[in-house]
Amino acid sequence: MDLTGKLKHGMRVVGADGTDYGTVERFDADTAYVQGHPIPSSAFERVDQGRLYLGRSGARYFSEHRAAQTMTHEGALRVPVIEERVEVGTRAIEVGDVEVRKTVESEQVSVPIVLRRDRVDVRQVDIDERPVAIGEGADAFQERTIRVPVRGEEALVSKEAVITGEVSVGREVVTEQQTVSETVRRTVVDVTASYDEARPGFREHFDRFQARLREAGGPTFRARDFAHAEPNYRAGFEARNDPRNANRSFDEVEPELRQQHIAAGAGEGEAWDTDREEMRTGWEHARR
Repeated sequence: MDLTGKLKHGMRVVGADGTDYGTVERFDADTAYVQGHPIPSSAFERVDQGRLYLGRSGARYFSEHRAAQTMTHEGALRVPVIEERVEVGTRAIEVGDVEVRKTVESEQVSVPIVLRRDRVDVRQVDIDERPVAIGEGADAFQERTIRVPVRGEEALVSKEAVITGEVSVGREVVTEQQTVSETVRRTVVDVTASYDEARPGFREHFDRFQARLREAGGPTFRARDFAHAEPNYRAGFEARNDPRNANRSFDEVEPELRQQHIAAGAGEGEAWDTDREEMRTGWEHARR
């Protein structure tokens, strides 16, 4: 359902069976948040008299959320880990056009042509005298004008439209590689144990580690008790729980731990290798 412009803070959300699920706390373009539950707009059926009604499948968003946060029959708390995925599709859109414009141009052309015409040549020819024959002298002394047609040719101009070529506009589909960037969210379940809860595990690790060194012998073995090693486990444990180190690895934090270790008067060289191992163990067990 398109909820654009219809959602308001505090709207009452009602299920298809009349169940009241609470009010809209906040919303964005695609999701309404009801009592902390993210409900997609597709789960809603209609808006009526200031109330937002869920469709038949809408109730599952509340039941799933409640079930995920209730204790199981074994007594374990189930916390869902949610993340968003990016799905990239395509759709046809008009990205532009090609304009083919036709205009009419005029130009003056000259075409040579040969025209014929009569040329009149009037000459008087002397002949031998002879008597006027019968019929020739009837109107011999009457004045009149004799018209002799003079013929010629004139140019007739006609125009004919002919096709001398064509413009072909073709269209082909080409592909291009693009990288679509989007921000996705995910939930991170981060359980921080207290040092007192982790201490027995550190003691066990210390005993095993000392036993291995004792068996191996050599310069790395030092007769120590847990009271000397415990500050190292604690230093690694507390460094891992420091918010400033949330996105850092032990190798990135190690130089700072070593500097603090030396400043506290602890040894260097071979002694650091053992102390470093204990700090790393504290780091790794801080958040499990």
